[in-house]
Amino acid sequence: MNTTVISFTTSIGLLVGTALCASSTAKDEAKPWAWRGQTFTEFAPGETNGMEWQVVNDGVMGGLSKGSFAVSDGGILKFAGILSLENNGGFASIRSSAVDFNLSNDLGILLKVKGDGRTYSMRLESTATFRGMPVSFSGDFKTKAGEWQQVKIPFSEFKGGWRGRDLPDEKLDPSVIREAGILIGDKKAGPFSLEVDYIRTYGKGQGNFKKRKISVTANEPAAPKGPKSLIATMEGDKRFSTLKAALDAAKLTTFFQWDNKLTVFAPTDEAFAKLPDGTLEDLLKPENKERLVQILSLHVHPGSLGLAQALGSDAVKTVEGSPLKVAFAKGSVKVNDATLVEADIACADGTIHVIDKVLLPEPGEKTLLSTARSAGSFETLLAAAKAAGLVSALEGDDELTVFAPTDEAFAALPEGTVESLLKKENRKKLVELLTTHIVSGNVSAGDALNAGRAKSISAAELEFAIQDGLITVNGSVVRAADIDGGNGTIHVISSVIGFPETKSASKGECPSSSCEKAVSAPPETTSIQEKNASEMILSAIDKGVPLYNSGKIEECAAVYESCLIALSESECIDQRTRSMLGKVAEAGERYDVDQRAWFYRRALDQMMHMMLRSQG
Repeated sequence: MNTTVISFTTSIGLLVGTALCASSTAKDEAKPWAWRGQTFTEFAPGETNGMEWQVVNDGVMGGLSKGSFAVSDGGILKFAGILSLENNGGFASIRSSAVDFNLSNDLGILLKVKGDGRTYSMRLESTATFRGMPVSFSGDFKTKAGEWQQVKIPFSEFKGGWRGRDLPDEKLDPSVIREAGILIGDKKAGPFSLEVDYIRTYGKGQGNFKKRKISVTANEPAAPKGPKSLIATMEGDKRFSTLKAALDAAKLTTFFQWDNKLTVFAPTDEAFAKLPDGTLEDLLKPENKERLVQILSLHVHPGSLGLAQALGSDAVKTVEGSPLKVAFAKGSVKVNDATLVEADIACADGTIHVIDKVLLPEPGEKTLLSTARSAGSFETLLAAAKAAGLVSALEGDDELTVFAPTDEAFAALPEGTVESLLKKENRKKLVELLTTHIVSGNVSAGDALNAGRAKSISAAELEFAIQDGLITVNGSVVRAADIDGGNGTIHVISSVIGFPETKSASKGECPSSSCEKAVSAPPETTSIQEKNASEMILSAIDKGVPLYNSGKIEECAAVYESCLIALSESECIDQRTRSMLGKVAEAGERYDVDQRAWFYRRALDQMMHMMLRSQG
């Protein structure tokens, strides 16, 4: 993706979530190759670190509950602590960092747990919001004291809520899971303890997971005679070492341990070696996991299928969704354009057919719609486009240029504006608003400036200019330009065209009692403005770090927030940067106290980095 950063101050704006360079996120439509019965986390040490679990107790609201977690060497997570009902408290939880799961082909969550007889909740967040904040969807499960049990929670039973308020009209969208967690809030004071072996999903007919022992020690009885499992067979055959490594990298090995029988058209190591130089190495990288899953799932048929049956079929169904053609051609059996090397290797849970070439499905077509979805910062715009009936236009053949307001831009509109626009009776007004942000054809930022003005497809006049070194369209700042959307171009803008940009907090107003801790700007001249700002930032960090490390997270967040507010009011910094810093301070209020502290700290670090870079 080719992104042009417009100005020095733009980087601060990206901290509010406006960058269109985030890693790919789940799309609204279900991927046909999504696996039924996939691993969410097995709590292996590497996976646990990658999920970045953290404790969030009711202390964020003044409560006194204490919870903690630890993961054993054997991959068992233990979540334990004491629940307190004092100070209106009553919950403890662990939550993952931001994740990206498309679970649309699955039916629900499957956990293996050993509890204390209390009731816990599995928490999931998708893209649903209430008053600009994520809606939390909860699925309760009751444990048996001291007993391991499997728990299945259908997605249909997850109920929406926000800060204790039930939201019965909100429905969980499993295709875009952004955060997961486990919570206890059964309003019973006292100790709690929950062990979790794994968190997975289940599909139709699945849920009774049986982990097979592959290795045998001297103290264990010999393995029963007969066919081995698919995974054990691949592990024992040197021809499939690359295929097994690919399954591990895609975290799909668990899929083969369900009781459902499968047929694998298995490429050999030599088949993988035929791929262009660097292809395999790129596929095994974590950021390319989705493409690797798609490729591997093209090699798997759901069910046990012998060669005779495959030859008798017009097409062999695959997990990926694209059919395979199995037929005789020039004296050999072909699977699409791969040659069958060996057939009908019987396994306890399916069949393996060996092929000499890796089958490659076509990647999905890039469009304005898919590009915006993968960014993760245009959920409101996408919801509005869907309500207005403009989705087909964003993935159609006609080239368009979209001036795309971020979620933060929509959140800055007067309260109730977005909700009102999304009502059916206001569809005409919504269409007019959105089409004001779209111009026919591929228009680069340079072309727009050269032209000076253009008509949107709503016939509204758009004016382009340079203000304070920034490109603007009708007064809205272009924060990132010339993003390739496949069938057009995206320019990220700071506000919704047709509405005035919101102003940062008024000078002298105190958003919290922590104002008295604000770091004051030294009375220096503007010629050393960066030195003054850097001293303020370093002073705030010096104060905040020991507070955070001693558990005083709310005080740490207050120190960082006060520094941002002081910087936003300091005359030693240019007005544009001051305004952006004020918005960053306001944006932090949407997070819980721990996330807020880190959000503010990253903003301060980014500000310091920008100043150092400008000094050369």
